[in-house]
Amino acid sequence: MDLALLLLQAVLIFAVAFIYANLGLGGGLLFVPILLSTGIPSKDVAVPVSLTLTIATAASSVINHRRHGLVDFHLGGILVAGALVGAVIGTLFTLVVLDERTFKGFFAGVLLLFGAYMVLDWVRNKRSVDEDNDALRTRPRVMGTAVATAGSGFLSGSMGIGGGLLNVPLLLYVLGRKTRKAIGTSSLLIIPTAAVGFAAYLASLALAPSGFAWPQAYFLIPILMPIVFVGAYLGSRWGLAKLKTRSVALIFIIVLFIAAAKLVFDLL
Repeated sequence: MDLALLLLQAVLIFAVAFIYANLGLGGGLLFVPILLSTGIPSKDVAVPVSLTLTIATAASSVINHRRHGLVDFHLGGILVAGALVGAVIGTLFTLVVLDERTFKGFFAGVLLLFGAYMVLDWVRNKRSVDEDNDALRTRPRVMGTAVATAGSGFLSGSMGIGGGLLNVPLLLYVLGRKTRKAIGTSSLLIIPTAAVGFAAYLASLALAPSGFAWPQAYFLIPILMPIVFVGAYLGSRWGLAKLKTRSVALIFIIVLFIAAAKLVFDLL
């Protein structure tokens, strides 16, 4: 184990958790590129490690958002089924369909697509969305959103991220939840989704023709998870006290494009 490399991973991942706990995301948008750039040999190892770290980020975020009444547990329970199905499909997609180069290209493409959408939304939306719009929370919209969360689960299983890229916009624009409640509820959805994705990776190892072999890089999980939990806990407490809605959106846009630029650079 290279201690200098481990220290670099810990510092970078702590910083990501600190920021992402305020965005309703698990942090995998940056966890995966960080892991691939600091010694993790392949996406088949980086993605499941990232999934465990997103669980820690989301759990810390839920704890702090719940204290402010910003987690909708009832709605989360309805939406989680689609996300879990999507997580299994996404895991199979990464393991069976994508190689290293196409994985990075697919990842970068998703980041750039959502980044462009968020930039347009940030420019056009001059006001902060800070109140629930209960008129939008109709049964057809809730059921439609439950189906759509399969997409967030797919992103989680295929790329090692929490799925909040879709969860937050769905909760915010389709179901009319205020921004902070959308973030808190998205974090709640991340926990079981990422856990199912990680379990699917373990199942694939168990079913391998060569037999179950625990990847060496998995030793990072018990080391980095506590670091991520503390970073996310401190970050979400600070963000709830200090950050305004538009500031949160701007941070999201910046870190998303940083991750996309890193992957594009790797491809070139």
